Amino acid sequence: MARAVTVPAPSGGLVGFTPGVRTFARCVQAEGDSCPATATEVTTPREPEDLGLNTAEPATLVIDLNCAFASIEQQHDAKLRGRPLAIAAYATGAATIVSSSREARDLGIKTGMRVFEAKAIFPRLAVMEPNPPLYRAASDQLIDILERHSPDVLRMSIDEASLNLAGTPNFAKLGPEGVGRAVKRAIREEIGEYVTCSVGISTSIWMAKQASNLDKRDGLERIDHTNLVSVFGRLQLTDLSGIAEASASRLHKAGILTPLEFLYATVDRLSLAGMHAEVATSWQRRLRGFEVGSFESAARKSYSHSHVLARATSSQAELEELLMRLCDMVGRRLRGAGRRGSVVSVGVVYRPDAGHFSKQSKRAKPIATGDEIYQAALTLLATREPGRDVGTLGVGLSGLSEGDTTQMNLFGDPSKPRNERLEAALDAIRDRFGEDAVQRSRLLGRAPVVRDRIAFGNTGHPDEVRRRTEAD
Repeated sequence: MARAVTVPAPSGGLVGFTPGVRTFARCVQAEGDSCPATATEVTTPREPEDLGLNTAEPATLVIDLNCAFASIEQQHDAKLRGRPLAIAAYATGAATIVSSSREARDLGIKTGMRVFEAKAIFPRLAVMEPNPPLYRAASDQLIDILERHSPDVLRMSIDEASLNLAGTPNFAKLGPEGVGRAVKRAIREEIGEYVTCSVGISTSIWMAKQASNLDKRDGLERIDHTNLVSVFGRLQLTDLSGIAEASASRLHKAGILTPLEFLYATVDRLSLAGMHAEVATSWQRRLRGFEVGSFESAARKSYSHSHVLARATSSQAELEELLMRLCDMVGRRLRGAGRRGSVVSVGVVYRPDAGHFSKQSKRAKPIATGDEIYQAALTLLATREPGRDVGTLGVGLSGLSEGDTTQMNLFGDPSKPRNERLEAALDAIRDRFGEDAVQRSRLLGRAPVVRDRIAFGNTGHPDEVRRRTEAD
């Protein structure tokens, strides 16, 4: 049977590896076979100091709400407590679970599963659609709690944020662990006793996030130069934020199979995984606990919205109406952030027959109104396979640029194009009276089938709402 072994490398070392580091060759061999000359080279340091780790006192915390949507629902409704609960994008068997309670996770029900898969595990699973306003309220409470300890707070997603304690009174008074415990107490007292969080402490946002991932059940963990190597020794590549299966596969081709080998790898070694020198250097710094701003940036790159249909359809009229709603929602969020976009994309998932379609086009100038997005998306949708039933429809806008950062009132600047003034008026009415207060004539009498959603990794744009409110 084949097994992995390590043997000392030939004397003289290997070109391109870090000085002061012992080098080994890895091979996979059957019992009694010799190790081939092409064995993968890996490295093991004599001392952590050889790696150039960040030795600063950790001052960065990442706070991640555990089972966020599900636990917030359980806090809100006591009847849900202690029950396996899943929050799914829509109330259909094919919908994707976006959050599951601790009780559901203990049964093996995880984020990303389909509802029908989860119910095959536990038929009595409670399934709810998301309640974004409730989650945004909890997110705002979390930010308010963190801002008591530092003015330097970053909302990373709807259920996760970081704060930098450097130079703050509580850094000296309580220390990072003390602040972490204070945050936990405040969450229990103000958001609710059923809502817990994991706190990670380190010298950078990325490394603090790794620390928060070590214990996803109300944990408080720290990674610094004294334990980084031992922590990495317990992880797999895909445990690292930013390393999904595809990235791990490329690293494997370069002979990098573990986080430790990733840490030890030189720029030359990382180039074999397809990394450019600048990217490889950034990863070297990130893995050593240094802040790498471009990776941690929370700047949004696109705006999109999708909908899973309860019943798949090939009806052009139904798809056009749904597309119109999606485009209006994308445009509204875009304008709320004071931005525009130049690349329109449409995505389709066929059902029940497997398959998907996606296409995009670049506009001559950036756009932001629902009608502009709709006209471009409608042209793209027309190129799908005719006659096939569509189960999911999505529209997105990327190639973002800054637009007007203030919202026009009903009597805005008449020099603005008519369509922009009309959209601004619609925004003002909806802000005051609700999303369904005014609709396009084609959609009158139709059910508002497109619901408010929060995409994975996004903040749910609470900051965009604040930004627009403060500009008024």
